[in-house]
Amino acid sequence: MKKLIIMFVGLLVIIGQIKANPTSENQRIQELVDSVTRQEMSNNAYHRGIVYVVETKTGRLIAHTSLESSDNHIVPFTDTFYKEDDYIQGAVTYLALLSSGKVMPDTEINTKSGIYVKPNGEDVRDHNWRRGGYGKMSLESVLTHCSVVGHTMAIDSVFGNNMADYFLKRRDYTAGIPETLMGLLTFYNAIANDGCMVKICNAEDSTVTIVNDHIASPEHIRMLQQGLEHCVSEGLFEKSGNEQVDVAACGRRLQIAEMTYRLELCGYFPVQDPQYTIMVVLEKENIPASAGGMCGPLFSRIVSGLLF
Repeated sequence: MKKLIIMFVGLLVIIGQIKANPTSENQRIQELVDSVTRQEMSNNAYHRGIVYVVETKTGRLIAHTSLESSDNHIVPFTDTFYKEDDYIQGAVTYLALLSSGKVMPDTEINTKSGIYVKPNGEDVRDHNWRRGGYGKMSLESVLTHCSVVGHTMAIDSVFGNNMADYFLKRRDYTAGIPETLMGLLTFYNAIANDGCMVKICNAEDSTVTIVNDHIASPEHIRMLQQGLEHCVSEGLFEKSGNEQVDVAACGRRLQIAEMTYRLELCGYFPVQDPQYTIMVVLEKENIPASAGGMCGPLFSRIVSGLLF
């Protein structure tokens, strides 16, 4: 009860500040995001750091920083990265699988030793295959623990030779948005908004533009929301968590060059009535390279800054 009271008071303070002086509050948030991103990059030798903070209900982008390390200095840069042609993106894939009607969050998948050979001969491996993999796990655990093997096996089982249906479902959720970080942010913001997708716009924009009233059924949206919450409370993204408020988040790791990794994490809070959606992206060389372990602490620091 005490935690709920603290959360409620904190949110009232946030809302009151925004109504009283939105420009001043947005400037404070921008300075917060700039500061903590610079600190994380300096302390951990990340090559690049990108953060977006969006007002969930309206889609207003109230803070954005994009920095890179160059000649021992941290300087602004323009991100031109487009996501790879990766047919697995955790939250989108999970929603597509649920929407097929053939699986549920508790559907069991045997990932065995974390190595799976697809019908075309391609070898897929989980991040922990050297430690024996995850074995049997639920579909929701596949999401919360970023099991590429589990996702791949589920896709092959549900869609079989009809991969076109899988891609059509994915396009239904992302229609009208770009295949960039902004598009991924728009998707997660729609999940926070109970499936209503709004256009990400400038902080000064007073118009809320609805892109899609419902990107999926309310039942499947709720299942995904619960899965994203469990990604933090039970899965690999626990470092995104915050003692003051419950958050939901998920992410992934992309290898963009030899021994160079791009780590992406997106989520929202509070889970009961989302106010902000946040995306954190870091690039680094060499391993370890973990989206939850590295983007998570920065995400959590930004959440704390938004609360107080």
